[in-house]
Amino acid sequence: MCALGHAVAVEVGDGNPFTRKLTRACRHCCRMRLPFFCGDFLDERLRAHGSLFNASMTYASLARAFLAHTSAFIATMCISAQSTFASPPKIPDQWFFEGAQRNAQLKDLEGKPAPELDTDAWIGTSTTIAKNRGKVIIIDFWATWCGPCMAAIPENVALMKKHSDGDLVFIGVHDANNGWDKAAQVAKDKKINYPLAKDKSGASAKAYRVQFWPTYVAIDRAGIVRAAGLIPSHVAEVAQLLLAEGSSESNVAENANASGFGADMYLGGAKSPAALRALEGKPAPAIDASAWIGDAVTKERMKGSVVALQFTTAGNAAANKQFAEFAKLEKEFAAQGVTFVGVCKASANWKDMESAAKAIGCTISIARDAEVTSAATTSDANNATPAAAPIIEPLKLGRTAEAFGVKYFPVTILIDRSGKVRIAGVRIDRVKQVIEQLLAEPTS
Repeated sequence: MCALGHAVAVEVGDGNPFTRKLTRACRHCCRMRLPFFCGDFLDERLRAHGSLFNASMTYASLARAFLAHTSAFIATMCISAQSTFASPPKIPDQWFFEGAQRNAQLKDLEGKPAPELDTDAWIGTSTTIAKNRGKVIIIDFWATWCGPCMAAIPENVALMKKHSDGDLVFIGVHDANNGWDKAAQVAKDKKINYPLAKDKSGASAKAYRVQFWPTYVAIDRAGIVRAAGLIPSHVAEVAQLLLAEGSSESNVAENANASGFGADMYLGGAKSPAALRALEGKPAPAIDASAWIGDAVTKERMKGSVVALQFTTAGNAAANKQFAEFAKLEKEFAAQGVTFVGVCKASANWKDMESAAKAIGCTISIARDAEVTSAATTSDANNATPAAAPIIEPLKLGRTAEAFGVKYFPVTILIDRSGKVRIAGVRIDRVKQVIEQLLAEPTS
């Protein structure tokens, strides 16, 4: 269910007949792949329909407005429902070594952030994956002792001649064990026009799960691996596909956040709420709690640790299901130094939250979010006019929720060891992947 569906479920409860109807509507909306993630779409549409809704409302109060004005609300939502999301082009199996039976380890890299290269020598200008964000990158894992690698070099050179505008980056990563001493002469003889690097103790080959030579990997503008294990003769075609996806900053931002995670990692994909994404790359706010289940999790306790944070609520099936999955991850990663924290909606029934945690044998510390007090003054109230007043007083979800930009439940956020928010609104089925990546990052 989307953000609006969650908000409605939280407001009126799972047993409400309207919630059941909305759930069916949400499934229909997702199946039809309508061109909006409700939160961002509604924020845009409501600004054009201020006479009916107040654009400053939170998602939950929008849900209550939905209950009061269902017909008009649905009509508003359908205004722009004409196009579909654009799916990334599928790369044919026959363009890979072994076709449909290609190497599973390489295939598993696809759709995930490209690992950084680990090298200890360069021929040409050194570079990194991070430096080339916004460009298409081709990595060729090769060696001077590898006949097929040497035979493919002219195609690599021709590809880079064709794309000399800088929008395509080609990097040759040589085997760490043998043959690097001949690489400079090969570069000269074959007029190689792209940088060559020596792998550092095989670390890059391991990160990219290289099983054979040459192994070609294609990375899109958002830093996501799109193809691994390509046949040399099809590398140019894949490069052209990825280059055709566009080069604008907005295009890159739509597909991944500032920390390099692709849109497929988020609940809502490329349309995940901007309020959540705004905090990525910035220091995580402190947790402001009025009560705790388990030990309080302070800033000091989170320091130097990978932190998994889930905003949840009590008495909601969707939230309960995700929190149970979250709790399973805690049992797997707590021993590796990952701190798991739950933050329950301020107005939720705290006894229900305690019971739900106990029912699944949860050992995660859970904070009851501190309530937000209204900042309105008597003077403000006296000066307000009926036309300016919101139809419904915006629901305050809690101080911590507001600090993190959370407007619906459940929401999962991951924080790295430096205390910065790395991904906000991550899908629950991708949390493990992100945790593993953050744990693998070197400590400062």
